[in-house]
Amino acid sequence: MKKLLSILLAAAMTMSLAACGSSGGGKSSGSSGANGSGSQAPAGSYAPPKTVNLIVPYSAGGANDLLARLVAKHAAKYTDANLVITNIGGGSGTVGLADTLKHDADGTYMCSGIGSTAFVNTADKPLTFDYLNDFAFVSMFAQDQRVIVAMKDNGKFTNLEEFVAYAKDNPGKLEVSATGAATVAYFVPQVLAEQAEIDLTIVPYDGGSEQMADLLGGHSDAASLSYSEMLSLDADKLIVLGVANTERPDVLPNVPTFKEQGYDVVFTIPRGFAMKAGTDAAAIAYWEKVFEQVAGDSEYIEEAEGIGLPVVYKNSADFTTIITDTQTAFDTMLNG
Repeated sequence: MKKLLSILLAAAMTMSLAACGSSGGGKSSGSSGANGSGSQAPAGSYAPPKTVNLIVPYSAGGANDLLARLVAKHAAKYTDANLVITNIGGGSGTVGLADTLKHDADGTYMCSGIGSTAFVNTADKPLTFDYLNDFAFVSMFAQDQRVIVAMKDNGKFTNLEEFVAYAKDNPGKLEVSATGAATVAYFVPQVLAEQAEIDLTIVPYDGGSEQMADLLGGHSDAASLSYSEMLSLDADKLIVLGVANTERPDVLPNVPTFKEQGYDVVFTIPRGFAMKAGTDAAAIAYWEKVFEQVAGDSEYIEEAEGIGLPVVYKNSADFTTIITDTQTAFDTMLNG
């Protein structure tokens, strides 16, 4: 079942990105407003409120939080509105997403961290919202590179082959952490276990910071992370067991994919921003334009690449297509 999800998601994301193009809208050099002396708000009749609350549905320190804070920092060059970030963890991201919907669709609330949990609606884990119909997708900024990492001094394995061998000799003894229980972070080790025919204990966390702290403290044997989360750790102390992609990403040219190592573990997920459905189309267009400028800002691009979130920008229409295709992949997996 999870193998099917892996294949469907890989296909959905490949087709969506190909159809939408590789970079979305036009780029700005980032020179306008870069000194903070004047905002460059897009033209139009919409006037944003002084404060827009940006809900990150995970605790601080993870990839979603890093992206939101970086975008908010550079958005200040292009708008007079302040993006004020609030972290609301719980429910593998669904609590924060649901909180966004408690507020009026008046343009004062936005959410980040568009993750896989929002696509998973089952009888035993029903969602309180309809992801595709309750949100309006503004812009996509990045696409996850998922990895499983471990500490070099773990004393049990030094590579994926040894990891699998140890797990076979010690069923259930290897503990792998993941952000959330119905997320891509969780699915990566789960599908690896299925593919390798091993028994892993996968432990869900509400945020990346706690997850990584337990890895460093030796409380877990490995961690399923995004590349940006991995960058916050000391690379010299890490083993990267594999990358969950069809090919080695540019940022990890020397790390083999799981697929190269014989395991069909392929997962990517879009990261971006959304507002409550029913928000004035002019507000969506306003922030889409602001975010397009941010994505083309040379300073933003440099910082984003530095934290492992190279720009994969998509406008509202293209982002919505990607979200829809990803939702279809999950629905097919869950419901047939």
